[in-house]
Amino acid sequence: MNNMIGNRIKERRKAMKITGAQIKDATGISTGNLSEIETGKSLPSATSVIQLAKVLNCTTDYILLGDIPKSEIVNSSDLRDDELLLLKQFQALDCTDREEILMLVQMKYNRHLKKTESSHSEDNNMLTETA
Repeated sequence: MNNMIGNRIKERRKAMKITGAQIKDATGISTGNLSEIETGKSLPSATSVIQLAKVLNCTTDYILLGDIPKSEIVNSSDLRDDELLLLKQFQALDCTDREEILMLVQMKYNRHLKKTESSHSEDNNMLTETA
């Protein structure tokens, strides 16, 4: 059975740091049933897709077709050409490759934050020394 729907549900759930138990509490979908959906052993009912879309803050189109989650939609007129290209290429990747890219971006972003904090700290030290 095609597992794209299950992959999208699992990917979105993990990205939002939502557990199977939290899905169960919010939707009534058992953790066992959710596991079967995420592994492609079964497909969710129409009602379950709607409930999952609400809990996962995405559209049913995202779950069923892979369209971008509504919380991640950006006005394309606000993006530069290189950002649009990056987004288009990212969307073409499978779940595993997307996760790797996101981990790399998070690592780079954390490094950037450390440099920024260090720079601010040095600036504050210089101000204190000159005062």
